[in-house]
Amino acid sequence: MSSVRAHFEGRAAALSDRVSVDCVEKDGAATIHLRPQAAKAVGVILYLYADQVGTVALDDPACVPAELGDDPVADAETVDHFISMAVEGRATAYHLGRGGCIEVRDDGKSSRSWNNAWPWPGWKGRADRVDYEPYS
Repeated sequence: MSSVRAHFEGRAAALSDRVSVDCVEKDGAATIHLRPQAAKAVGVILYLYADQVGTVALDDPACVPAELGDDPVADAETVDHFISMAVEGRATAYHLGRGGCIEVRDDGKSSRSWNNAWPWPGWKGRADRVDYEPYS
């Protein structure tokens, strides 16, 4: 088992009173899904191919997945970032068609990452907004 997968599963175990974990393994790949019990919270998905490389992302189509596989320490930090963001409810999704953006609030600052969408003028007025809540 990769250290990233063990780290993800360890974080999930620490949240076992607030989440469930699903794992699907097929053709040498594993998809591990952290599902919060809170209805308005967002989950986290870890995808690993052959326990070597993969991605981690919020369970939202507007989220840009972060690539994993080069550095176990940096990969664990990336996993921690996504899990903490979801647990603390620091993400807002803006859905535009098949994509959109995720806005992350951190220490009074916010940043956006775009997936399959462009921030054309007036995009916020056209987007469906989802404010994710903390895990309770």
